[in-house]
Amino acid sequence: MPLRDGAVARVTAPLLSMLSAESVPDRGIRLRGAAVGNDVPGATVEGGTQAGEAGELGRAAPGGWRPSKRVLIIAAAAVVGIVAVSILTSMVVDQVTRVSVPSVEGETLADAAGALEAAGLELQIETESDFCDDDDLAAELCVVASQTPAPSERVHTDETVAIEVVASDVTVPFLQGMTYDEAESATAALGLKIRPTDTADYRVEGFRDWEVVSQSEHGAVPAGSKLDVTLDHPLADAPNVVGESLQAALDTLSAAGFKPALANNPGSNYDDAWVVTGTDPEVVEGKLPVGGSVTLNWGVQVPNVIGMTDLAANSTLSNARLKVVGSKSSSQKVASQDPAPGTVVGASSNVTITLEEPSIVYEVVGNGSRASITWIPPGTYDIAQATNEPLPWRMTWPGSSGYRNFNAQILNGNSVTCNIYVNGQLLKTNTSTGQYAVVSCG
Repeated sequence: MPLRDGAVARVTAPLLSMLSAESVPDRGIRLRGAAVGNDVPGATVEGGTQAGEAGELGRAAPGGWRPSKRVLIIAAAAVVGIVAVSILTSMVVDQVTRVSVPSVEGETLADAAGALEAAGLELQIETESDFCDDDDLAAELCVVASQTPAPSERVHTDETVAIEVVASDVTVPFLQGMTYDEAESATAALGLKIRPTDTADYRVEGFRDWEVVSQSEHGAVPAGSKLDVTLDHPLADAPNVVGESLQAALDTLSAAGFKPALANNPGSNYDDAWVVTGTDPEVVEGKLPVGGSVTLNWGVQVPNVIGMTDLAANSTLSNARLKVVGSKSSSQKVASQDPAPGTVVGASSNVTITLEEPSIVYEVVGNGSRASITWIPPGTYDIAQATNEPLPWRMTWPGSSGYRNFNAQILNGNSVTCNIYVNGQLLKTNTSTGQYAVVSCG
């Protein structure tokens, strides 16, 4: 380290004072028998020098003695020499007080920290690894990738050395055949963390005793890595839910300790027509892996819509996630359907319905056995009559509009009712009571 300005001043001040003519005191140079300046012919300077030679050292002046040019040069050289020596000394001392930065690249974090501490240097750790940042094993399993200042650079003690730390590679042990507990212990010492492939295993009591059947990683991986392990679930009694409705199957399996899920989940509102067609894994001899996940494959059991009106059948089949073919959005009744009721098909399958022909029906019923009936056929103005018709009486015409008025009189009872149906739906009805009661519809 160079001398500070104050130190240089302290070294050079006396010499500069000697060089100042005003600062040199007035001195008498003793001559034999007299002082310099006295007129003493032939006098000599002490030591045998002739008085005339005194002019080489200096000459007398009214203010006192002044140094010669040679003296000034000698003094200046002395000042420069002293300053140079001081600077050189400072540099030597600076280098002597520095230390060489040790090379810690490739060393473990623990060894690097020890080497830098021994050299009297501070440590600053930089890392992008969560494992190296806070894990208890980081000191032994994380290594130095780079350092600043570089190795062998000389720095003052207590200076900071920044090191970049990364996780070292470790070899994953072969875990198959170990219990989960054993596998966890074997990997923990290497800074590895394992977890079940099926995270639902955590909720099953005793899963730590299950055997590892496969692992997600082999070979070298960075310390701190996470590994998935598949566990061999022991078998437990399982209910057979094939053919049950989805909601009933889900409830049954959950109650038995399994974790059911649906393939192609249709949503939260399950129709009663949705039934289980199979499970994955399949129930074998009434057994499934304990506490495991069970995926339910499902289909739609085709509802029976025969006899329903077209509109009602359309609504029922659509709610079951089926597509209706043949609907006319009418009040006609369904005569047949394909596939047949109870057939299990995939969601969005087609169901073809065949409708009855449109019709208008006049009907008379009563508590007697016979009646006199008068009517006008639909779409006409022709009057027709039957005077002694057995009850109940019905007459049908094709079509769905244009029905007319008709009436009836009970002949041997005291209550009579008339009805008009269009495509199977009751549109008009009236009842009359009393002996020979008459009723009218239209």
